[in-house]
Amino acid sequence: MRRHIQLILALVATFTLILATPASATPTITRDASGDSSAEPYTDIVMAKVTAQEGREGLYFQMLLAGTVPMTPSRPGTYNGFTAYNWLVDTDGNGIANYVVVVRFCSHLVQGPCVGNDWHWESALTSAGTGQRIGDFDYEIENNVVKGFVAASQLGDPSGFRWIAATRTSPSSSNLPSVDIAPDLANGSPVWVDFPR
Repeated sequence: MRRHIQLILALVATFTLILATPASATPTITRDASGDSSAEPYTDIVMAKVTAQEGREGLYFQMLLAGTVPMTPSRPGTYNGFTAYNWLVDTDGNGIANYVVVVRFCSHLVQGPCVGNDWHWESALTSAGTGQRIGDFDYEIENNVVKGFVAASQLGDPSGFRWIAATRTSPSSSNLPSVDIAPDLANGSPVWVDFPR
């Protein structure tokens, strides 16, 4: 009887481990000190990650923040509640982003590429050089975590790339800086995270 119970417990433990393991591989992670954002805690990056989703040809972008992301961010000033969670992606290794994966709270009245005049959440894959919208992707916001699911083909299906995470409270066209970057700048220059596939 005891052997049967041990066998059942071993099987339950094995299946639990299998079910708890995500279908992903090759994660790259950067951590960032809490409290270094120049805006609200929900713009303060604590950790950012990119993972290849095995069997789905997809890339999973994730950002963990110091505070819970509100459903409708609001702040005084020209850009009201504009909030953006960005992953800048350099696919050719020249130190300049080719793409921006962004989940943002925006309005077309504040940022031209944003779809619709009402304030809302949306995703956008944009060309970093022109700001032109290339497409969108599935995303989720849960408490203090922002996630984006991007097909590798949308980024030209690169064998690897480099990336940086950034949060903004104004559109890039404002020429105002990001409020937090991860990894932090080193001597005023970006520190790219390598992502091999």
